[in-house]
Amino acid sequence: MAIIFSQPHNGHLRRADPKLTRTIPVEKWRCIAYFFFWTMVGLANVMSKIFVAPMLLNGPVDGTIEQKMGCGPFDRVDKGFGVDVGEGFIYPDQSHLAEAFGFSNICTAWDYTPSREVTAMYFPLFEFALVFYLFLDILNTNISYNRGELPEWFWTFSKTVFGLNVVLCIWFRMIFVVIAYEDAGRHTLGFLGLQIALMLVAFQNFFYVIMTGQSYPTWNLSTRQTAIIAKTYLILLVCISAVKISATVYIVIHGEGPAFYKEDSFIPGMVKGQVVDLVWMLFNALIPVLIAIVRAKNEDPLEFEVTCRTPTYENVGDEQARKGENAPLNPNNA
Repeated sequence: MAIIFSQPHNGHLRRADPKLTRTIPVEKWRCIAYFFFWTMVGLANVMSKIFVAPMLLNGPVDGTIEQKMGCGPFDRVDKGFGVDVGEGFIYPDQSHLAEAFGFSNICTAWDYTPSREVTAMYFPLFEFALVFYLFLDILNTNISYNRGELPEWFWTFSKTVFGLNVVLCIWFRMIFVVIAYEDAGRHTLGFLGLQIALMLVAFQNFFYVIMTGQSYPTWNLSTRQTAIIAKTYLILLVCISAVKISATVYIVIHGEGPAFYKEDSFIPGMVKGQVVDLVWMLFNALIPVLIAIVRAKNEDPLEFEVTCRTPTYENVGDEQARKGENAPLNPNNA
């Protein structure tokens, strides 16, 4: 006869109700994702300033044989910087991306060893936080849909793009796999995927806020004011993203920026591609942080409850144990 205990065999008493309950604000995790992104950028810039810049300026180490003088970042042909094979160059002004695009963008900070390797180890914090936000967001959308706040077409759209967004965000890691100075086009492909994902997320957030009639009393924003701000933001985002994504597609195909990227802009010392890049960053990496903060302060968090069936502890298996049924300790059955 089996001996089945209602308490664990080690004798410890139950301390609390055996379930976990947590509340998780969806937009808070978007803030966390952007926190990890900007700290990743900061880490990459520190690494590049301390280690990369001197290494690139000095060129190949003393004693490098002639056949290896053009290895790594020193394999280049002069295209205006006056830098040839085996020669050092100034970071970031003479970087490979500056040569290809007409300016050094944010990615330049992690293009070279050892910044690339260190930043790649920190990158999963941003990646996992961003994907977790996408997971929470689709759950929140599902709940709103079940409450009747969202139409069928939007729930179908959200389910469709969810998987695509997750894949594109994960594939962003390819910026560390395909080295910029070896293939600028394929190196940029991962970034193109992230641009598309952020655009789709912006559309999802816009329609969700509008169709659920969101307002944010903490910030004195009525439903009407929120709708006006959301529409203005989306229109401007679409405009800059259309230019940025089309230019990025050109880079992926041709391995260099389009001609207008390298033309002087209305801002002294900046080319047009650099202006496009900065405006795109404003609408995709700075303003979304403010939006997430506003929404996190006002929207209800998700509530999670995790539990499982009470386990059995037995000495000998029998039909009762196999069914997962509990029985009190009975010394007479021993």
